[in-house]
Amino acid sequence: MDKRDYLVKTFSRTKRKDYENYILTAIWHKLNNMDLKPVSQQYVKRQNGSHALMDLYFPQLHIGIEVDEAHHKDNVEEDKLRMDDIISAVSEESINDFLCLRIDATESIEGINERIDEIVSIIEERAAKTKLVWKTYEEELNELKNQDYLSIYDDIPFRYIKDITNTVFGKNYKGFQRVFVKMSEKTRLWCPKLSIIENGETKSVAAGWLNILAKDWSYIDESHVDKETVKERSANYLEEIEAGLERVVFAKYKDNLGFNRYQFVGVFKSIGISPDNEEFVRYERIDDKVKIIK
Repeated sequence: MDKRDYLVKTFSRTKRKDYENYILTAIWHKLNNMDLKPVSQQYVKRQNGSHALMDLYFPQLHIGIEVDEAHHKDNVEEDKLRMDDIISAVSEESINDFLCLRIDATESIEGINERIDEIVSIIEERAAKTKLVWKTYEEELNELKNQDYLSIYDDIPFRYIKDITNTVFGKNYKGFQRVFVKMSEKTRLWCPKLSIIENGETKSVAAGWLNILAKDWSYIDESHVDKETVKERSANYLEEIEAGLERVVFAKYKDNLGFNRYQFVGVFKSIGISPDNEEFVRYERIDDKVKIIK
């Protein structure tokens, strides 16, 4: 997707929100900087564990903009968050200079425009001190290959599983879509689609598999809707523990533009049956980074 298509798709998400659309597009056009990448509807995980919605976010500058309308709430109700939103949320604790700028949409047009100018000035001031490069996806992957580790705090959503295997594990696949595969003697790559919770009930969206990621990403509970599969899985997890196998996990989700992505959420090891539900096997996170194989 080139810049033109990306920008059109990004700002079209506000077309049914009149005040928000006016404010955000006004800010963007006043900035007039094609090296600055905007992200719409970006969730941010606060340090207290709650989530807030940034109507517009500039990842290169760590600046978020919230448009306060009459019905606006500061923090998003947790039961209304999709698992996709939780996975793709930016972690405020990993950003030292995160800045949230708010604008009151209930003000007069004069007041709104004055605040828009203030916000633009703040963004331009920080942008002037930052080397702005709107990288292509391929450039991001090539840059990652030169790093020693991939961290859960790295903002790199992968498009395809083959991109993970080739960039992180040093493979050279032309195509690859298996969600669970051996990468080395002790390492397995796992790309689960996480379950959704509706009315307090966990539902599978991945061929019957139930994969529940803790909100703080500290563990994953895995089961299946088929009771026979549950029995088989419960019998096999001990072999995984005895072998000391580790799962490098990239959770599958849909990004804010509706495209499938894979986000690194950590390295996990099975500890046995989940203390919360005996039909689930629990995997606890043992590392928040994985070594990149050259």
